[in-house]
Amino acid sequence: MVRRGERVLSIRGRGSALVVLALVTALAPAAWAATTERQPLPWNTFGEASADVVSVEQVTCPKTPDEPVLKARLIHDREQYIYLAKDRRWLVWRVPSGRPNDATPGYVWFGNHGPADDVLRVVSAMPYDDAQKYFRGPCGWIDPDMI
Repeated sequence: MVRRGERVLSIRGRGSALVVLALVTALAPAAWAATTERQPLPWNTFGEASADVVSVEQVTCPKTPDEPVLKARLIHDREQYIYLAKDRRWLVWRVPSGRPNDATPGYVWFGNHGPADDVLRVVSAMPYDDAQKYFRGPCGWIDPDMI
């Protein structure tokens, strides 16, 4: 009987180990995202960012073609950024450089701003590839009904 009990404990031990392994595997990406250091946005205010603007245009999102979105291209420290804004929501995308010896990865900052100030408030920031998993294209963030 002791052997049989030991065998049951052994099976339970393996089962518990598999459950723990499954939990660690499932939670690892979320833990990585939570502990990954957020890169700082190059500007603190819209006024600072406007000094780096090289072009501005209005574009539309597919689901809201009658609501224009402000799109600006900025150059800061030889890196290109795209800024999109609508209704106090904005995103800034650092475009990957494409230079073979200095490949800057894509990165996205999501934010909003209050009615009374010029501050760029970052709500979330992540590498571009991770952002694509949550928001398919920029309209997924700046159109509130698409979140």
